[in-house]
Amino acid sequence: MTRALINLAPPNYVYKTAPQMPESQLQMIVPRALWLRTRAYIPHFEAVHLAGRFGADPGDYEWELLDQPHGLKWWRRTTMGDAAYCAAILVPDPDLDPVEAFGIMDIASDTPWWFDAVMNIGLIQGRGEAFARDHKISIDEGRVLASIQEEYQPRELLTATPDQDGIAWRCGDLAEVTLLKDAILGLINRAHKATLPSETR
Repeated sequence: MTRALINLAPPNYVYKTAPQMPESQLQMIVPRALWLRTRAYIPHFEAVHLAGRFGADPGDYEWELLDQPHGLKWWRRTTMGDAAYCAAILVPDPDLDPVEAFGIMDIASDTPWWFDAVMNIGLIQGRGEAFARDHKISIDEGRVLASIQEEYQPRELLTATPDQDGIAWRCGDLAEVTLLKDAILGLINRAHKATLPSETR
């Protein structure tokens, strides 16, 4: 199995900036005016720092503007209400019309979402305990190691093996990329319908 890729462009559309984003899992085109409106909408309605103002339930999604590179960060709320980074939508050339946007699921092994794409969590629990005993590491570290070797490496979901801090990174499976697709389309739709503060003056 290889990484999931969802392409939301018409069949005959050729992405001009795709070579700059070989790791992307979601590819879409958005009218430039709507993309800019979405970016103007986020700071007033769905920015991650507004959670205390509007309330944030577990599983809620919020957004953060990126300028370099141009795009958005996608945050997901944990059961404790904390925001954990999940993905990014990047636009290599914001001057194009339509804008070409690329989505990347980017999950760290020390976040709550690391095990979401595991297909057999029972196997990972057992193998993780064995790894922990054999390598004299914590059970949590053992489960991460087991998930890398048993799940994510064979399915080509790893983007980076553990670094000097022991943090590994993976991309998303089909279900997670579909979640990202639905989230960005929902965001753009809400931005399209919203009345921005600048429009009430």
